[in-house]
Amino acid sequence: MSGRDERLCYTDGSFKPGAAAPGGWGFCIRSPRDDRAPIEAYGKATGTLAKVMEYRAVAEALEALPKDVSAVVFSDNQSLVENLSKHLHAWRARAFAKVDPLVVDSVRRIDACIATKKLTVRWQWVRAHNGNPGNERADELAAQGAREARAESHADADRAGRAGRPARGPSPRRGR
Repeated sequence: MSGRDERLCYTDGSFKPGAAAPGGWGFCIRSPRDDRAPIEAYGKATGTLAKVMEYRAVAEALEALPKDVSAVVFSDNQSLVENLSKHLHAWRARAFAKVDPLVVDSVRRIDACIATKKLTVRWQWVRAHNGNPGNERADELAAQGAREARAESHADADRAGRAGRPARGPSPRRGR
């Protein structure tokens, strides 16, 4: 890239099929030099889709970067990499009118981070589940978010179910 400080950003999204459509996003940011600890984060959502979590992971990773750095953003989602590398400039020029409504908020955040933080970003596809340590870690973090979202949705459903049931106790006595 350039002489700027460089970061390697591994991003991933996860989705678990189910009634609440739980999902998670995760990222792992590393320096090519070994002197910095990685920056990692994950989150969760319900009522979502895998592609929404994939774009959210990128937005969250870019927001975690310091200003004025170069970043290689790795994703195992080929469509995301192609869209952001080839169409981000045109989307911005058209006020994001042609962006999938499900991911437009994340795309706006991605664009805003690049502009306000003066980031130099290169998009790179990486094969999923192929032993790349950064991609594997981002996948683990995203899966953790999805598991937590699923657990919360199950707990919410259990609470709602108990709220609708009559209280348990002794059965009413019938007349003698």
